[in-house]
Formats: sequence, structure tokens, C-alpha cells
Amino acid sequence: MHDQIQLVPAGVADALVRNELTEIVPPLLRYIEGWQLRSSYLKGQLAVHPPGSEEYDLAQRRTEELRREIEAHRRHLIRETAELPHDDRIEGLLQEMDGLLLAISSAKRRAS
Repeated sequence: MHDQIQLVPAGVADALVRNELTEIVPPLLRYIEGWQLRSSYLKGQLAVHPPGSEEYDLAQRRTEELRREIEAHRRHLIRETAELPHDDRIEGLLQEMDGLLLAISSAKRRAS
């Protein structure tokens, strides 16, 4: 009897996956909202301060820090969900992060 493989019913496995996603998705949504606010603020700072000023340089540094932070969270999300079945919410989070990264890089190019 101890040599037999015990399978977990699909309902339990699905519940475990949903529970894992519930732990992942809401916190990242809050992070994304914060990143969007920071990105908007930093774009504004880059627009109003002249290149070469201390304020402009600080906004550029903060923009680069924000980019690295988003990239790190993106990599972490991919690692954490690699073993989980495909989920549209995860794809949506990745698309939001990619959109933010694109907006940040285009703002840096315009400011340069």
C-alpha cells in the first residue's frame, strides 16, 4: 500500500494554484500603482528641470532606480509562476510592467 502514488483531486490542486496566485497578484497590483505614480512624478521632474541641474540629475538617477526595481520584480514574478499553469492575470501583470518599462525608457530618451 505504501508504494502506491496518491493523487490529489483536481479541485484541491486548483484551489492551491488559486491560493498562490492570490498571494502574488494583489501585492504586485499595488506595486504597479506606486510605480505608475513614481514614473509620472519623475517624468514631470525631467520635463521641468534643465539638463545638468541637480534636480534633473536626481530625477534621472531615480528613474534608473525605478527601472531596475521593476525589472527585478518582473524577473521574480516569472520565477515564482514558472511552475504554475498559465494565467491571464500573470500575463496582465507582465504586460503592465513591460508598459511601464517602455514608458520609462522613452521618457529617458526624450529627456536626453
